[in-house]
Amino acid sequence: MRLKNLSFSILLSLPLSAAAQTPAGFAELENFSASRIKQLTLPGLELPADKKWGVSYTLKGVLAVDEGRVLLNTADGRLFQLDLAPGKAEKFNGRAVSVEALARQADDLSILRVESITEYTPKAGEVVPPPYQPRRRQARLLSDKAGELVMDNVRTLRGGRPSDGSFDWTTASLRPELIKNVYFVKKPFAPEFVAAHSFFLFTFEPGGLRDGGGSEPAGLTLSIEGRTRVGQNFSPLTGLRNKFGIIWNLSTWEDYAGRTVLLEKGHLVPYPVQLSHVQKVQLLRESMALAAVDREGEFYHTITNNCTNNMLIIMNRVLPENRRIKMWAIPYMVYNVRATMPLTVIKNLQKKGLLGGEFINIDAATLSTRLP
Repeated sequence: MRLKNLSFSILLSLPLSAAAQTPAGFAELENFSASRIKQLTLPGLELPADKKWGVSYTLKGVLAVDEGRVLLNTADGRLFQLDLAPGKAEKFNGRAVSVEALARQADDLSILRVESITEYTPKAGEVVPPPYQPRRRQARLLSDKAGELVMDNVRTLRGGRPSDGSFDWTTASLRPELIKNVYFVKKPFAPEFVAAHSFFLFTFEPGGLRDGGGSEPAGLTLSIEGRTRVGQNFSPLTGLRNKFGIIWNLSTWEDYAGRTVLLEKGHLVPYPVQLSHVQKVQLLRESMALAAVDREGEFYHTITNNCTNNMLIIMNRVLPENRRIKMWAIPYMVYNVRATMPLTVIKNLQKKGLLGGEFINIDAATLSTRLP
């Protein structure tokens, strides 16, 4: 989540002392209470009013009413169940529709609550959107048998040094039982006390991770990012407006760290995730299954569907109920910013005993370090 100015209106809503200290951006979001976030007057800003629904979708397909269920069949073969009044559903039964809807969260797409629905007639010569930027691809689960997962569309690095605008891709064969460690990795942005991206890094015992050429990468990363098209740029503000999609991108550690340090002139800070071996195995499996979900039509959201809160959603799937992270603020019925802003999340996870301290700073001097 790259830091950029959100809006002059944010500055106006801040106390003078806060506005004078830092640029408007994620720092202010981290300090706002849930009630203050709801009062922001940013153009196009929408926060879910119902705590159960946090992920926005726009989909086109054919609606069908089947034994009391309302189903949407999309052109790419996906099937969604819709929460739609029977009378309204019957009106569109068997017709092509365009639907704006909400899912509960990234790991629960079982039912979409319909916000709006209109009949849709594809027109000849419709404008085709620009292609997605090439640095990210939809992960695919090719097989899961004999204790091995095989993932496709894993970004990798051949030749030792990354090239800007050029990307290599491979498969990854994972043996979950041979997972060694999981790291919560912080990727800071200037000014570093304000903003950061975060992602998972999985490391393995020998034989636990192999690429398509038979080599053993130092680790596998899962980075949940906005899926931008050619010509689009990310910002926290546009991330509040359903402007671009979301993708759960896989890459080898060599590729991700190399691009960050050598091309972007940045650095990475890994924190060991403190889980049992059984929980680490489950976390890896849950991460790969969710990475392979086709999220076409799903929107990135700076607060409710971003890099960090989705990592916590995965962790909640492996934690006992009494240790899970609360994703929604009560009684405000809006998202808990302490579960979505990377710098705050790290502190909270450490307090809960789920995250260790900074392990090492990965920069140009330490890039070749292999994390255990």
